[in-house]
Amino acid sequence: MNPKSLALALALALAAAPALAKGDPLAAALQKVVEQQISAFNAENLAGSMATIDTRSPEYQPTEQELAAQFPTGSLSAALTSFQFVGHDDEFAVARVKIQVSAPKGEEFVDNVSDTMMLFHQQNGAWRIWGDYLIGVQTLE
Repeated sequence: MNPKSLALALALALAAAPALAKGDPLAAALQKVVEQQISAFNAENLAGSMATIDTRSPEYQPTEQELAAQFPTGSLSAALTSFQFVGHDDEFAVARVKIQVSAPKGEEFVDNVSDTMMLFHQQNGAWRIWGDYLIGVQTLE
């Protein structure tokens, strides 16, 4: 994520009204996008994974290339461990998302939980992931 996007995400996080109740329809819609992306990732479905990302995002092509290279060789699985809606303005929405990524025993991969701030944007009336900023990674051993 470029510095301008990061600044926007942080500004939204700090300036937004407190997160709404868990039943908030926007929070539910954003969480559904993340769950769809994880489901597509676990199925090694490139088209499904990319359908959750705004095609205008600067991260679209690099993500597509990384996933195309990962899927044929990978046996990783992902699971959503935490989703916290932060807020929104008239164009973007922000959530803090934690995803655990694991590999089968014996593979050369360190299971981990990534902690990110995800930025969402609407494309053709549907919420899509615009980008994310990695806060940290916790390894699981």
